Amino acid sequence: MKLLLNVSVYELENYLTREIVVDENIKVTDLCEYIIVSLNGEKIQSYSFDAGKKYLYVPYEESGEDKSLIGLTLKDFKPKKGKKYSMCYRNYYYDIDIKVMDIIAEEKYPEIDFVVLSGKGLGISDNMKEYELRDIFEYKKNKVKRDKGVTRATSRVERRKTYTEEEEREYLRYTHFDLDDVNDKILKYKEKQIERVKPKTYIFNVALEGFGKEIKRKIEVRSNIEIGEFCEKVILSMRGDLSHGYGMKRGKEFLGEELECSELYYLDLKEKQRLTVKYDYGDDWTFYLSLSKIINEESLEKFKVLSGKGYGIIDDCGGIWGLSDIFSGEDDSWGKYDINDFDLEKCNKRLQD
Repeated sequence: MKLLLNVSVYELENYLTREIVVDENIKVTDLCEYIIVSLNGEKIQSYSFDAGKKYLYVPYEESGEDKSLIGLTLKDFKPKKGKKYSMCYRNYYYDIDIKVMDIIAEEKYPEIDFVVLSGKGLGISDNMKEYELRDIFEYKKNKVKRDKGVTRATSRVERRKTYTEEEEREYLRYTHFDLDDVNDKILKYKEKQIERVKPKTYIFNVALEGFGKEIKRKIEVRSNIEIGEFCEKVILSMRGDLSHGYGMKRGKEFLGEELECSELYYLDLKEKQRLTVKYDYGDDWTFYLSLSKIINEESLEKFKVLSGKGYGIIDDCGGIWGLSDIFSGEDDSWGKYDINDFDLEKCNKRLQD
């Protein structure tokens, strides 16, 4: 059975809509991600799905009061004409309303799981919240108000030049809708997803900031490991005890908590790409990771240290300055530590334990 859905962005219903045909057997994770792509979103995994229950559904394993969307199809939520669902994208940057408008015969759209029929507006912006985007869409309305508010010091022509040239470009950009372009984006995303989930193995070089040549690890990891677990394994390989918080950066971007349960392959990593794992925001341990090789087959173990050098970190010692004092012998209150003390077998045993 096919369903005709109306999708609109809350508070932007007059400017941002999509009319979509979907198969009732579509995975809800796919449905949500395709909707985000159709609306120009890029933080694909950053959403939740509301089916009108007392809890939200999230795109990963069950956590806290949220329920996992993994394995669920739209049919599991008993769609019928008039049924409403909603999505929250980017931690309440945008609320997206979804309504079942009609039931369509299967033969009208054979072998179609998701296709956009029509719409309004380019889409959302990951760098703006709803009210900021609304100002762009309401540019013409605001322009009239500003033109009427001319001051003695500024002529209308001067105001129009200083206020509206950039806004005009933004207005024209965000009000434009190209159906072929939208469906092409979805097709490319589907192709990328197929490539993403193919089993791969990543080889990373990991170095501790401040001790780059003296404390380092070479690790092998499956591409489908969850990002949160990956961070934990990196920290454990460097002798951290996970008693403090951690996070990951891709370039200058700090990945949000909602991505911790997503697989590493969602980051679309390329060879030579760099990541940063931060651990204990007091001592501020920083581990730099460089992706040296991608192997197009799955490793036997989810995470393994291939080689290494240097002892690692000591939790709560005061960060790299305290660690340096301990290794040099200037601070003997922690006991004696040898910076060159590294045992590969014990390191991997620690990860398994």
